[in-house]
Amino acid sequence: MNSFNAEIAKALAATGAFDEEAALKLISVPPDTSHGNYTIPCFSLAKTLRKAPKLIAEDLAAKVQLPAGLSKVEAVNGYLNFFIDRGFLAKSTLDEIAAKGLEYGHAASNGKVVCIDYSSPNIGKELAFHHLRSTMIGNSLARIYKAAGYKVERINHLGDWGTAFGKLIVMYLREKLPTDEATLNALTVKELNILYASFSKASKEEPGLEDEARAAFTKLEQGDEFYRKLWTAFRAATLKELMRIYDMMGVGFDHYTGESFFEDKIPAVLDELREKNLLVNSQERDVVMLDEFDLNPCLIRKSDGSTLYATRDLAAAIYRKKEYNFDKCLYVVDLGQALHFKQVFHVLKKMGREWYKDMYHIPFGVILQMVDGKWEKGKTRTGTASLLRDVIEAAQKKILEFIDEKNPGLENKELIARQIGISALTFNDLKNSRLKDVRFDWDAVMSFEGDTGPYVQNAHVRLCSIMRKAGYTVPVADVDYAQLTDDAAYSLINILAKKGEKILAAVKDDEPSVLAQYALEIAEAAHKFIHEDRVLGSAEEKSRLFLVQSTQIVLENVLDLLGLFPIRQM
Repeated sequence: MNSFNAEIAKALAATGAFDEEAALKLISVPPDTSHGNYTIPCFSLAKTLRKAPKLIAEDLAAKVQLPAGLSKVEAVNGYLNFFIDRGFLAKSTLDEIAAKGLEYGHAASNGKVVCIDYSSPNIGKELAFHHLRSTMIGNSLARIYKAAGYKVERINHLGDWGTAFGKLIVMYLREKLPTDEATLNALTVKELNILYASFSKASKEEPGLEDEARAAFTKLEQGDEFYRKLWTAFRAATLKELMRIYDMMGVGFDHYTGESFFEDKIPAVLDELREKNLLVNSQERDVVMLDEFDLNPCLIRKSDGSTLYATRDLAAAIYRKKEYNFDKCLYVVDLGQALHFKQVFHVLKKMGREWYKDMYHIPFGVILQMVDGKWEKGKTRTGTASLLRDVIEAAQKKILEFIDEKNPGLENKELIARQIGISALTFNDLKNSRLKDVRFDWDAVMSFEGDTGPYVQNAHVRLCSIMRKAGYTVPVADVDYAQLTDDAAYSLINILAKKGEKILAAVKDDEPSVLAQYALEIAEAAHKFIHEDRVLGSAEEKSRLFLVQSTQIVLENVLDLLGLFPIRQM
């Protein structure tokens, strides 16, 4: 929709009372639409004009020439309130939706590149429920950035290197499991998950196992052929299951460049750190001192010569800048890793990489589940966390029970139930600020009432149902916009008009919840419009059906940007 800020500022400047640039900064949108669509205070003019703000506003209301598309201006207690012409709003907004379709509100290409690192699970373990946060926040941000005009590089930085693999190797050999090709090729991630849990239990009774695991990883890192063979099998088994879950959730990546990918790039990083005299040996470990930033030293290499997350993240950052020449690089990782990313970014600064300023940690809270009367985050290594696949199956089952009760003859009901269930889990995750911890409650998440995924999907289903019953599509030429100026229609259109600014706001704060709340606004206004303004069979059928069509288009795309499935029937 056309923003009137610039036009209003220009009109006010023409009165001689306001400077155009100053007026533009003062214009805002009032929270209550009864006070207009735009408002500007006149208090700053009181000293210059030697008048009370109330009188200044009244004089300007009589003098200002309204730009096209505004219907009136009112002076209220020192404020000038401008009102959009409802017919103009309806025509300009709905015509643009009809012309641009699902890409309405999207920005043109800005020529910028953003790398988004998300999900990034550890190889050798099944996806746990808590992995949902990074996966779906990152998935949504990738879609939103693309809609905002960026070229997006979606990166899954798999945790496929490190001491964890020493643990798997130690336990695999300890259990005397077969190592022939056929057995290794048939390995499943479920089996690897059991090994993790077994190691966790055994290491509590035998602390020396941790040293064995570290030694095993060092051996792996040094190129031991047999250990590499085991590692390759562990990685392949995990990737197979990951791909299945990602596909089920509608999540995709452009690059699966895990930590192991950067193994041969680490020596160059270490050489550069030495050449720049940044590497310091402390307690037999190589570190970069960060005292000037009030940060603890960044550990680069352990005493046994093995590398760490920070080493590999430095190599990955340098590679990404060279390979993609990003304008922004986002790391969607939980809040607990804040110190790690501060250290990595500041090491890059000391290395002279000025683009460190373009790297951002996108932190988020954790998913909490009720365990023995307490809200806790589970741990896959001890086998106590809910696995994501189990949660998805449970969500599908709950929605399927609803469908069997309401619409037992629905085609593809198992697939639809799974998509609604996944969307419900995702929306519950995205609807609030990402920094907040998410308390997971089944009844609240799966409800078709309130601020839930099923609620917004049901609004989309109702819109699609009306369109199916109508059996025809309304062209722009058949619309009488004067029939779309009542309160329910105006409120809905006014919300649809904000899609572009909502996308940009979500990018500005790296916050998918902006669009999740926007989806709720659309759903609520759509339900109200359908309830108050009869569509089919009314004298205004074509115009109102056109608004239904437009709302369906906008809501479908907003759901897609969030990573939800835009269900058409349930």
